Amino acid sequence: MNTTFKILRAVAVLVVLVAGALVANAAPAKDGDPVLIGTVWKGKLTQRGEYQGVGGSPPEFDCEFTITKRDGEKFEAELFEKTDDLKLTYLIRGTITPVDKDKPGKGYKVEFVSKGAKGVENTEAILNIPYTATLQGKKLKGTWKFPANDDNTTLEGTFDFDLAPKKD
Repeated sequence: MNTTFKILRAVAVLVVLVAGALVANAAPAKDGDPVLIGTVWKGKLTQRGEYQGVGGSPPEFDCEFTITKRDGEKFEAELFEKTDDLKLTYLIRGTITPVDKDKPGKGYKVEFVSKGAKGVENTEAILNIPYTATLQGKKLKGTWKFPANDDNTTLEGTFDFDLAPKKD
């Protein structure tokens, strides 16, 4: 074999190995799983109740939910929320599991918690809020509720997000 052929063969093997590693790292979720890294969901989140005994919280937010990390059933995401007067991004950690492992078409149970925040403008981030949802097809729909507490906070609400088209 001549030297050029040996180099081309070595480069081809290297390209195949690197491409395989990139594919494996880009989407560690199972085939057919709708919650891959980079997936974006858009919609509305509602809230009702009081924060520390004071009313006046916005009743609805425009939202964008973006998956940033995935490891099996675990994921991390950013939940951007905004109104005309405020905005913030929650840093989320959660899990996704089939509703019925024997019947994959039944959708997924998605549970997550707000663990941090960034870009907080004209509001206060409220952390450790549990969210529960069902993901069916291209719709993520669920509820959230501020845990029982002693500071008269009674916030809770719903959210309804649709899978956003991929950006080119």
